[in-house]
Amino acid sequence: MDRVQALAMIRAKRQEKKMTFQALGQATGRGPVYLAAVLNGQQRLGPEETKKLAKALDLKPEVAEAVTAFPVRTEFPITTDPFKYRLLEIVGVYGDSLRDMANEMFGDGIMSAIDFSIDMEKVTGSQGEARVKITMNGKWLPYKEF
Repeated sequence: MDRVQALAMIRAKRQEKKMTFQALGQATGRGPVYLAAVLNGQQRLGPEETKKLAKALDLKPEVAEAVTAFPVRTEFPITTDPFKYRLLEIVGVYGDSLRDMANEMFGDGIMSAIDFSIDMEKVTGSQGEARVKITMNGKWLPYKEF
C-alpha cells in the first residue's frame, strides 16, 4: 500500500470513529491544525505520536506508519477548492499591505513558515453569526546584510 492510500484510510477511519481534529490532537499531543495537515500529507509525526494516533484510531502499524514519512509539499498554490481559494484571495488582497506593515514593525525580512504555528477557532460575531478566526504565529527572519 502506498502513502496516499494509507493516508486516505486514516482519514476514513477518523470519520468512521467520528473523532474531531481537536480530540485527535489531544490524543497525540499535537495541535488540531497540525494534525489535519499530517492527515493530508503536508506534515509528519514522530514514532511516539504515531503510536498514539494508531491507538486512538485503531490503526494497523503499517497503515499508521504513513504519517512518519517526510512530506513532499507540491499541491499548492493553484486550487479550485473554495476554502483554499479564499485564503489565496486574502493573501492577494492583503498580502502587500501585511508585508508593508511587517517591514515597518520588524524591518526587512520574512515570517517563517517553518518556525511557525497556526490555529483556527470558531467565534461568534456581533450579530450572533458563526465566524472563523485563524491565527498565524511565525518567527521573524530578518534578511542578512553582507
